[in-house]
Amino acid sequence: MSRIRRALVAALAAPLVGLVLVQGEAAAAPAFQMPFPCGQVWEGQTRTSHSPANAVDFNRANDLGDAVEAAAGGTVTRVANEGSTSYGRWIEIGHGSGWTTRYAHLSVQRVSVGQNVSRGQRIGDVGSTGGSTGPHLHFEERLNGVAQRVVFNGSTIFYWGTRNYTSRNC
Repeated sequence: MSRIRRALVAALAAPLVGLVLVQGEAAAAPAFQMPFPCGQVWEGQTRTSHSPANAVDFNRANDLGDAVEAAAGGTVTRVANEGSTSYGRWIEIGHGSGWTTRYAHLSVQRVSVGQNVSRGQRIGDVGSTGGSTGPHLHFEERLNGVAQRVVFNGSTIFYWGTRNYTSRNC
């Protein structure tokens, strides 16, 4: 291949390589906080048998009816009720760039589709709906529909097992 031809191929290919790299990068996640009022302590449990595995279940004593708050600002994209199966009563909030959060097994949903919410705004109450065996909040952070490992305050939570976490959703 002649030197001129190699230079021409390189000049044409270089922008395409840059385009592929930029399009393959993940968008930065919002600064997610725990989905509870500031200062509350919750036990978070992760397990490999969970569906999806990257979700976390939050519990504490007598939590039925406790406030569930938006982990980040966004727009409510789904408010659903699966009855006695799956998530039961649940909410999904879109945060932009493909990021969403899901809040499941709620006893009450306090928002509607299309509503803009702020981080820390009450969106529902802890419940035991759907396939739940007791009151808790099932929480997910998703990117382009795929559950990601949960991150609060810039740190990934503990996987696999149980830890206590204090909310900084102030």
